[in-house]
Amino acid sequence: MSKQSEDNLSQQGASAEQIAALENVKENELYISERSARDEFHATEEERPQSISENYKDYKFFVPVRESRHHSSSSSSSSSSSSEQKKKKKRHRHHHHHRRGRKMKTWKKVLLIILCVILAITLILTTVAVVLVMKGRSELFDVELDIAQPKIADVLVQDSGDYITYKGRTYKYNRDVTNILFMGVDKRNIDGLSDTGTGGQADVIVMIAINVKDHKMTMIALPRDTMAEVKRYTPNGTYNGISTMQVCLAYAFGNGRETSCENTVESVRNVFYNIPVKTYYALDLDGIAAMNDAVGGVDVTSPETIDEFVEGDNYHLEGRASERFVRSRDKSKLDSSMQRLERQRIYAKSFLTKMQSSLKKNPTSALTLFNDSSPYSCTSLTAAKVTYLARELMFGGSMKTDIITVAGNMTYNGELAEYVIDENAFFEQFLSVYYEKV
Repeated sequence: MSKQSEDNLSQQGASAEQIAALENVKENELYISERSARDEFHATEEERPQSISENYKDYKFFVPVRESRHHSSSSSSSSSSSSEQKKKKKRHRHHHHHRRGRKMKTWKKVLLIILCVILAITLILTTVAVVLVMKGRSELFDVELDIAQPKIADVLVQDSGDYITYKGRTYKYNRDVTNILFMGVDKRNIDGLSDTGTGGQADVIVMIAINVKDHKMTMIALPRDTMAEVKRYTPNGTYNGISTMQVCLAYAFGNGRETSCENTVESVRNVFYNIPVKTYYALDLDGIAAMNDAVGGVDVTSPETIDEFVEGDNYHLEGRASERFVRSRDKSKLDSSMQRLERQRIYAKSFLTKMQSSLKKNPTSALTLFNDSSPYSCTSLTAAKVTYLARELMFGGSMKTDIITVAGNMTYNGELAEYVIDENAFFEQFLSVYYEKV
């Protein structure tokens, strides 16, 4: 009961008992009112569908206040989480793309490095080849002339041989020509020497004059029986004087290798008016088969009947047959060495044609040929010289080859055969190969 009601009852003269009774009534009414409200609330809860009470979360339209706040917070958190995940995903994609870009850049770097290495190797090989070519030309062509005065009329050697006047005409030395002296040695083993003059014999002697300007090769065969001045040496290398003998014997006075080659070169140079010879190549005739087979065999037509070969017949030489073709001779005949020289000329021309063809198809064939013949050969050819000459054969077009024999006649002195040079005819051959008209 409020304070105002109590004051009103006091003013009206109501007793304390009446006031107390009235307060009890009011309290009972309040209790009944609250009880009715509770009953009404419970009755309402019982009338609600049980499915709604149990599954209210399944209904999107029913959102309790507290859960709404939680859901809002959860939704906000979820949204925030989703946003964060999107950002992470975006960052991951960006990072992945960055890594992929970095990978691509790495491969580009690797590719660039490989290309640089290939380019560097190419440049190095090209530089080496250029250096070898230049060095080879220098070794082959940088010579000092000291041409001897021929013992024939109407010849005047000037400026150490740079110029020669012959029959009123002037000739200039061709510095585009280089010489290689080839020697075919008849000793089966040229590794050593036991007695004086047993280093072997140069059965085949050919001066190979290579003109790189006109791209021409002239092979000048010097018969083995040509009489020449030969220096004699003891087995230990002691000089033992000079004798005139068959030029093939010059090889015998040496160690069967370098000194034998050098002695033969000197004797041949004397025949050729002291022409510069900076390169030699000696081949034991046992090595012919190996060289022959290295180019796939050689085709020839036999100029005479000897051993299994019949005059006029064609042969494809392989193995030892090639050796027999260039080595055999009938010693009962005075000119047997000249007949053999003709077979050697035929064989050499066919061999060179086959070698040039093989070299153009496969540039490494020159190296194969060189390696196959190395056990049987002794040479002053260097890598630089071989590189230069191989380049000329490969890129200079087809090299014209001419094979001639030093002009002269075969004679017999009662003991052995001698080849006597026709000085006038040979000097004209000499001029045509090594000099040009001014």
